Amino acid sequence: MTQISCNCCQHGMDKLGSFRDYLHYKCNNCGYEHFKNENVTMSQDYEIDADYLDDLNLFPDAGDRMQWHHHRAIDFIGRHSRAGAATLDVGCFDGFFVRQLLDRGYDAHGLDFNRTAIARGQDRFGLAGRISNRTMTDLAAGGAQFDVITMFEVIEHLDEFTPILEDCVRLLKPDGLLVISTPNSQMSWRPPLDFPPHHLSRFTPLSLRKMAGSLGLTLVSSAEQSSLFDFIRNYIGSLFRHKETASMRGGEFRHRATVDRLRRIANRLRGIAYRVLQPADALLHRAGFRYIGQLMIARKPGR
Repeated sequence: MTQISCNCCQHGMDKLGSFRDYLHYKCNNCGYEHFKNENVTMSQDYEIDADYLDDLNLFPDAGDRMQWHHHRAIDFIGRHSRAGAATLDVGCFDGFFVRQLLDRGYDAHGLDFNRTAIARGQDRFGLAGRISNRTMTDLAAGGAQFDVITMFEVIEHLDEFTPILEDCVRLLKPDGLLVISTPNSQMSWRPPLDFPPHHLSRFTPLSLRKMAGSLGLTLVSSAEQSSLFDFIRNYIGSLFRHKETASMRGGEFRHRATVDRLRRIANRLRGIAYRVLQPADALLHRAGFRYIGQLMIARKPGR
């Protein structure tokens, strides 16, 4: 049986089979999964993808795309970071989270390869000089250091995520925080987007903890989401997708006018739905239901 080493805990990974043209591996120690293909997904695949362009047009306000992991992260940062702390959001898209941090008094910056999203955010949210297409190598060469680095829904898209995480650790000040969100591999229902070419890795909470340890970081907090609302929203959304057409998230939408209207309504109702369904979500969480997010926060050792 073919084996490769796990990127999280360095144990052996077994080959489970394949999905389309991707070989599927799973770590027998921490549960991390990886899909491997010679044709690596390129940045321009996201830059021209209909789903990502739709997000820019359907959800124009800085708060429109704040999800469970963003809210938990910003609450934690508010409790554990000083006023004016230097923050960096890696994979910031159009900078909506950077704008949220700036509005709370942080010295916030962001990086993303998506030139369309960066240009839109610089104009829409007034983030010129705050978000850019610069690389983390550029920042390190300039001596940049940050109190907090966030990375929301990024590492699952990367063929090799270790180099970018090592860059994050180098850019963190001593006692700095690394905040990572990624879909929970132990989710109770897996949507079409959690497959290649959109997602190349799947992480369990254990694999994230092992990954933090391998980077020399100390785990501070780990949380798993249970959300009936997100489960229902994603399940209904999957029914409207063309399975035979190209899209990073599992096929472009059919009946676009109806879908766009439903997506806007669901987005407006999300905060209310989370609060109303919180008791049910708590009970389901205790029963083992997981959907869809997880958040890990780790600290770089001090001097």
